[in-house]
Parts: sequence; C-alpha cells; structure tokens
Amino acid sequence: MDMLDVEVLAEGLRFPEAPIAMPDGSIVFVEVHGGLLSRVDASGTLSTVAFLGGAPNAAAVGPDGAIYVCNKGGGSGDSLLAPCVQRVDLDTGSYETIYPDCAGIPFGRPNDLVFDASGRFWFTDTGRGAIFYASPDGSSIRQVLDNLWTPNGIVLSPDDDVLYWAETVSRQVLRRRVAAPGQLIPSSGHDVKALLHGGGVDPFALLVGMCGARQVDGLAVEADGTICVACLVDSGIMRVSTSGDILDFVPLPAAIADGAVSNLCFGGADMRTAYVTLGEHGRLVSCRWPRPGLRLRF
Repeated sequence: MDMLDVEVLAEGLRFPEAPIAMPDGSIVFVEVHGGLLSRVDASGTLSTVAFLGGAPNAAAVGPDGAIYVCNKGGGSGDSLLAPCVQRVDLDTGSYETIYPDCAGIPFGRPNDLVFDASGRFWFTDTGRGAIFYASPDGSSIRQVLDNLWTPNGIVLSPDDDVLYWAETVSRQVLRRRVAAPGQLIPSSGHDVKALLHGGGVDPFALLVGMCGARQVDGLAVEADGTICVACLVDSGIMRVSTSGDILDFVPLPAAIADGAVSNLCFGGADMRTAYVTLGEHGRLVSCRWPRPGLRLRF
C-alpha cells in the first residue's frame, strides 16, 4: 500500500514526536530536541505552546483537556530538567511537573503514554525498562511492569482490554491482557528476555517481531483494533493484525523518506487522515489513510 495525498505540514522541526489531532484542525506535538510543545494550526502556522525543557517525548490529552507529557529530561542551561511527567495548560502554556519520580525512585527516560476510559494513564520508561500507571491529578502512581527492553510506544485496544507496547531494541510489539484499570492479568513471561533469564514465555504476549532493520517506535490503533507501528531505519508504517499477522508495510514517498518515522495519529471528521512525525528531517506530514483510526478517549 502506498501513502496517498501526502502533504508536508511543517518542517525544520527539532525531532517531532507524539502528534495529537485536535478538534479545531490543529496538530499538537512535541519537539524532543527543542524542549518544546508545539502546534500547527489548520492554516499551517507553527507556534510554540510551551517551552518545557529537557526532552519531551510524548503528549496526550487528558480528561481535563490539558496535555500530559512524558519528558526524558536532560538538556543544559535553562532547559536542564530531571526526567518527569508534566501537565500543560493548552490555553496558557503554563505547566507543572506532576510526577518527578515513582515512590522516590527517579525515572530513567519516560517515553510514551495513553489514557484509558477511567481517565488515568499508562506510560513507558525506556531508561528503567518499566511501565507505570498513574492518575492525572498527581495523587497516585505505581510501577506495573519492569525488566522490559526499551519500552517505547504504548496504546490500548478499542475496549481497553489489551495493552500494547513497542520494545525498540528487540524490535517487538508486546501485549498483556488488562483485568481492570491499572491491573494486568499475570503472565509467565513477556518476551525473549524472559527466556534468556530462565523464565517462561507467554505465547499471547508477543504480538509480532519485526524483520530486517525495522526498529519500532510509536504506535497507533485503527478503529478495528489493527496496530500501526512507526518504524525507525526503514521509512514507513507497519500494519499488524490483532492475531499478529503483518498485513502490509506503508512506505513514505521517496521524496520525504526518513529514517526516524517516530509516531503517528489519526484525525479528521472521518478519522481517515494520518498525521506522521519524521524525526530525521524534522517534518510533520499528513496523508490519506484507507481505514479509519480509533478515536482516542479524550
């Protein structure tokens, strides 16, 4: 399958990630290397929502309409920041750190997050090899999984009953069944790493392993539950069924090929416009998608 009606919406960006299609037609996203939460409006005008410092890597709209950001931290001078989770007021650009750590233990590199129907969110930490579950008001956070290999993009199935995440280095998309908000059904193991450490492997847990140079980054979900995987190195998006079958690989056109297809989201009135962030050359692009994407909770 080829990308259709591809349009470059913004370029010259400093490693864009985590696009969010807003109701007014604008796209909100982070710029990892700029420490920014940015916005492109429907007319194509680029603006800064907030300078967050560090290296913001993911953004999602919460139940209160605010933007929640996983920030890997780092930087220098005014941008120096410890890894954290931030809340940003989209109207004013003011922000606060709601989670500087979990139970006093610092984060490594918070990477991506997804809200469930309860209004709380799951997020990955690539540096700690962990997945956390937290309330947006800053009152409750706990580690749910650890001993993971570079957990990256994270999404939920349409009914919130399966949690999916990408592990970049092992080039796997993994999953666990959700028993209740913040609770996963116990598993005997999660991936090849468990086997190497003498543990068992849960056959359900591995959705797919990528071949070739396709490292995995951000994830998105189509309305029927199909998982769309943004691929690093190879320039495109892989579609994977809920039974783990690779359905197709959607390459970027040669003119905008990019070795860091970092993430994507769906939007538009019919949810059939895909917005894709390209980190290597700093672009935000849109294209027509042949199937509707899943409408997010908030």
